[in-house]
Amino acid sequence: MRNVGSTDLQKLYLAYFGRPADPSGKNYWLSQLKNLLTLKDISNEFSRQEEYIKSIPSDKSIEFKINKVYLNLFNRKADFDSLNYWLKMVENPEYNISDFVYNLLFSADKYLSIQLEQEAKDKEILENKLSAAEIFTNQISKSISLVNLYKPDSISPWIAGNILIRGSNFLSTVTNKKVSLEDVNKVIRSFTGSAIKILTQPAIEIKETSLSIPIYSAENRSLSKRFATKVINITGGKLKQSKSGTNVIALNKINLTIMKGERVGLIGHNGSGKSSFLRLISGIYLPTRGNIKISVDVYPMLQKTFLTSSELSGIDACKAHYLLNHHSLVGFDSFLQEIIDFSGLGSYISLPIKTYSEGMSARLIFSILTSSPHECLAIDEGFGTGDADFFDRAEDRMKQFMESAATLFLASHSEGLLKQFCDRGIVFSHGSIAFDGPLDAALNYYHTHDYYSQNFIE
Repeated sequence: MRNVGSTDLQKLYLAYFGRPADPSGKNYWLSQLKNLLTLKDISNEFSRQEEYIKSIPSDKSIEFKINKVYLNLFNRKADFDSLNYWLKMVENPEYNISDFVYNLLFSADKYLSIQLEQEAKDKEILENKLSAAEIFTNQISKSISLVNLYKPDSISPWIAGNILIRGSNFLSTVTNKKVSLEDVNKVIRSFTGSAIKILTQPAIEIKETSLSIPIYSAENRSLSKRFATKVINITGGKLKQSKSGTNVIALNKINLTIMKGERVGLIGHNGSGKSSFLRLISGIYLPTRGNIKISVDVYPMLQKTFLTSSELSGIDACKAHYLLNHHSLVGFDSFLQEIIDFSGLGSYISLPIKTYSEGMSARLIFSILTSSPHECLAIDEGFGTGDADFFDRAEDRMKQFMESAATLFLASHSEGLLKQFCDRGIVFSHGSIAFDGPLDAALNYYHTHDYYSQNFIE
């Protein structure tokens, strides 16, 4: 069996969508090939993609679909003999459009013959398109901002897929002339209008930043030097012992730039540094060393008991939060009623929080913290939503809450949640950054043997 790679996937992107592959999508499908999914399987999946389905009006015939693929690949409609051949093949109820695309691109058998001159021309055009597509995808992948911009579900303020259309228009102009790197860069530079400037403004800049947390307990005196200088493989960062005591190196020499509008997933084993990082950018922790510049208001949503004293009543907790954000009580009554209705606490809102069950407390805190949009969110998956009957409402509200943020940091072990909301992935390992890049690539790295052996196997 021949090796399957990036160019094969570009052929499918070109055939179905008429555009270069987006980096996140390409990385995802490459990972699926490693999981023994075949190109034929992926062709079938592409035929079910929303992007493809929307590109074909429901009233269009199979002839239209075949000609569209030919136009995407060769800049021409199918010739008479080829069209009749494929139409006859599709008459078989077990043969569909994905089989046609797969056989046209990858079949080793010579199903039909066309004029040699036309065949040579088709081959040249396809090779030029694939070369241009590979250059395009590689150039896009060098910038997280462009990765965010060039994908089927883009982020505000772009209409989803708008830039994809421009990528498709670019490839439609590629014929028998080979495309250069400068040609591709010229197209990409045309994307960077006024809207993308939002993504070229740093939200957070971190340089050589470390966070050391002292341990204040009698037990730290008994820690031997052997453990104090060793990375504990199950969880946590390094332990550092000195005459003044023992410290946990929660974060070690972090270097990052997060742009406004980025949606970042924090990935790693328990104790890898995700929560410490969220506390650092939220201003809860101050760095021990290094510099951190924050140009946005980071709103932390980290744990169920963080922002509210249990001595307060539910009303007092709502009032404290409202005053913190609005600096007056104008409009508080309607805010309070909304919190009562959403949390379902009813008259319990007047009682001290220390009398609440854990679920009631979680529902109140969740309702308060998600009551208004914020410029930048720092969310820990450990933040609970309380009772099971509250979960569905909470899930919908959390989705709206996260989508309302311009910039998002989400620490989670749920790949589905990360893929729903994030574009960039940062993998932590014992307080250090082990990988930083597109989310799918970060998740792939997290599942590698090297990461597992470094973090879970002694």
